[in-house]
Amino acid sequence: MSKSIHIVALDVPFPLDYGGAIDMFFRIKALHTLGYKITLHCFEYGRGEQMELEKYTDNVFYYSRKKRMIDWLSSTPFIVKSRADNSLLKNLTLDKSPILFEGIHTTAFLNDSLLSERVKLVRCHNIEHDYYKALAKRASGVKSIFYKSEAKKLAKYETVLNEATALLVIQNNDLAHFEQINPNTYLLPASLPEIEIKADVELKDYVLFHGNLTVSENEEAATWLIHNVCSKMKEIDFVIAGKSPSQKLVSLCKQNNINVIPTPSAKQMEKLITEARVHLLYTTQPTGLKLKLLNALISQGIAIVNSNMIDGTDLGVHCRIANSPESYMLHIKECFENQVDSTENLTRRKSIEKAYNTVQNCKLIETLCNELTI
Repeated sequence: MSKSIHIVALDVPFPLDYGGAIDMFFRIKALHTLGYKITLHCFEYGRGEQMELEKYTDNVFYYSRKKRMIDWLSSTPFIVKSRADNSLLKNLTLDKSPILFEGIHTTAFLNDSLLSERVKLVRCHNIEHDYYKALAKRASGVKSIFYKSEAKKLAKYETVLNEATALLVIQNNDLAHFEQINPNTYLLPASLPEIEIKADVELKDYVLFHGNLTVSENEEAATWLIHNVCSKMKEIDFVIAGKSPSQKLVSLCKQNNINVIPTPSAKQMEKLITEARVHLLYTTQPTGLKLKLLNALISQGIAIVNSNMIDGTDLGVHCRIANSPESYMLHIKECFENQVDSTENLTRRKSIEKAYNTVQNCKLIETLCNELTI
């Protein structure tokens, strides 16, 4: 029996240079593996059209995200309003296939009468109003005003998710919140590439922080770690790697003899993650699942994280927890003084492999499309 689905992506999910793109791309790839004919709808605002997506889809439509000043004044959240393209609605009505909306960002037409008889799934990447509140606390001036306004709009708007046939949340912490809006709420773990348990590699004696450094949260995390941890451990080799670090961050790394690797290739980043003895992770925002944490945990190195990084997950058992500079430094020293426990290491990686088997997990989408009725 032929299976087909529409997927509405909030962004172009390639290249794989940030967590949201990774989550969306490997879900597309998994559904393709499960035999789905996929019509993909992408909002393009700087990433360009990507031929790689055509390998796993039957059709790809691109839409321009309309960032008009007047839409900032709308009662609809800007992240939704700027993606309300009527041609998207028209293309969604070309057949009766189920629709997967990637993020509340893409739900402008969720309650449109033309889609009233369709199976409509929404992937909830975050509790978005909490995320924007956190952004507002760290921003200033116009940005802070915008983030506060967007948080208020999103808190009111998210009731529209009751119109979905089902919601798919990324972490356990989000279940209770979204179940209050829509009782058909399910946990769908982050989508990742196939996890391969590789033979033991020779770990190198460096500590790695990696992430998309164009994201302010990641740059702030790197800056905090440099000031509070890295600069106080001159005997340890630290590496900071990620997309487009600011000149300010690059200068700070050089002042502290930290090796900064700007915009590494996918192959180079994989090698850095695979060979790092220690992974350093820190965040001030306990929102969403951090895919860089999963990347660290499927390597053979040790992940040292703060509590915010594992909030709402069951991944804490696989990490060293540090909530102060002193604790980070103590764990780093212990990791360099002691050999990695290969048995513990293998158990951890097998646990992650089982929990984050993307093809297996995406069978939930198949089940919901088959069983849920309007």
